[in-house]
Amino acid sequence: MNFLIIGEKCKDVFVYGEVTRLSPEAPVPVFNPTRKVENLGMAANVYNNLFNLIEKKASLIGHFSNDNIIKTRYVDDKSNHYFLRIDENDKTESIRISPSLTKVIHSSDCIIISDYDKGFLSLNDIWLICQEAKESAVIFLDTKKKLTPVIFDQVDFVKFNESEYNLNIKNSEEFSNKIIVTKGGNGAYYNGEDFPSEKKLTIDVSGAGDTFLAALAFYFMTSRDIKIAIQEANKAACKVVSERGVSVI
Repeated sequence: MNFLIIGEKCKDVFVYGEVTRLSPEAPVPVFNPTRKVENLGMAANVYNNLFNLIEKKASLIGHFSNDNIIKTRYVDDKSNHYFLRIDENDKTESIRISPSLTKVIHSSDCIIISDYDKGFLSLNDIWLICQEAKESAVIFLDTKKKLTPVIFDQVDFVKFNESEYNLNIKNSEEFSNKIIVTKGGNGAYYNGEDFPSEKKLTIDVSGAGDTFLAALAFYFMTSRDIKIAIQEANKAACKVVSERGVSVI
């Protein structure tokens, strides 16, 4: 089984430290950094999660943006309270669907498009990727864009969070059997049915959507049952939010 992930990548940086006083110049905390943790995020985080799930016989290829998006969080080490997040290089160059990428698309059994809407993928690019896929391929789309019915028609499943779904309600009415809506600690919703998640202490939600997407695709391809896949994706996301930073399964 061949998996392909396409989307933007970033570097997630967590600067942990402590605050013991306010600045004398302004009513803001004085942050004392004590340690730093770095890892790859966004579509690359989907890749890392899926890498930990797939069997040895499966193939996994990632095609990511080249630009160096950096997300830096300044976090209290004791409470995990976020003081500040700084995003750098937040826009990327657009994808080039080259002959070599087209060949990989043709050979993929499952294509996961992780679109953070940073300029790497346009709606037309997503459409072209779907056109190049073989007929039997299963296509998962996770996007922050407002989609057209043409895109809904081309993909097999779309994952939205609640705000992304609200943006797409008008154009998605006839595609309810394709849409999975994640609801944070309340689990997920699909085609008129709620899929609650196990209640656990949430430490950090960073990257949880990437984990959900990776598990959703993996468990659907192994079971061919989207309800089983959603249940397993809920479990995977629940696991990573109980840990600090952007963690993987």
